[in-house]
Amino acid sequence: GRLQGIELLEACKAAAQCVQAVHSAGLVWTDIKTENFVVMANGEVKGIDLESAMPQGGNPVDYSPEACPPEFATAFEEGGAASFILDYSYDIWSLGMLCLELASGKGVFDHKDANEITKLLRGLDKIPLEDLEGADCDPNLQDLIELCLQKDPQHRPTISQLMAHPYLTRVAPSPFFLS
Repeated sequence: GRLQGIELLEACKAAAQCVQAVHSAGLVWTDIKTENFVVMANGEVKGIDLESAMPQGGNPVDYSPEACPPEFATAFEEGGAASFILDYSYDIWSLGMLCLELASGKGVFDHKDANEITKLLRGLDKIPLEDLEGADCDPNLQDLIELCLQKDPQHRPTISQLMAHPYLTRVAPSPFFLS
C-alpha cells in the first residue's frame, strides 16, 4: 500500500540519501525501484542490489524498464542500449518514479511487461500523476516528483538540488546504508 505523512517523507528522504551516496561515488545506480530498498528492524533504510551501478559516463549493464527514463527506453528500442552514455539524470528519473509509487501505493507500470513499458516510456510526454490527486499528496512532494520526471534529462535537477527541495528538508536525515 501507499505510505503517508512522516513515513512517506522519511522513505523519500532515505531513498534520496542513498542516491546521493551513489552519485558521490561517481556512479549511476540505474536500478532504483521499491524492490531495491529494505527497512531494517531498527528502522534504517538500506539500498540493495547495486550490481548494475556503473560510472557516470559509462554504459549500462542491465535494464529494468520500470526504473529507466524515456531516453534510455528510446535507445533500447533503437538498438543503442549498449552504447547509451549514463548520466546522473537517469537516477533522478528513477527516484521520481519511486517517490510516485510510494505516495500512490502502485507502480505506474504495474501489470505491464518489459516490452509494453519500454514502448510506453518511448512515446511518453509526461507521467500521469492522477493517482496523487486522490492520495491527498503534499504539494511539495508532487512538485519534487514533477521535477524528477521531466522528459528532457537536462531539465531534471541534480541530487544536490533535490536534497535542498522543500519537501526533503522538512525532516532530519534518516540513517541509510548501501550494501
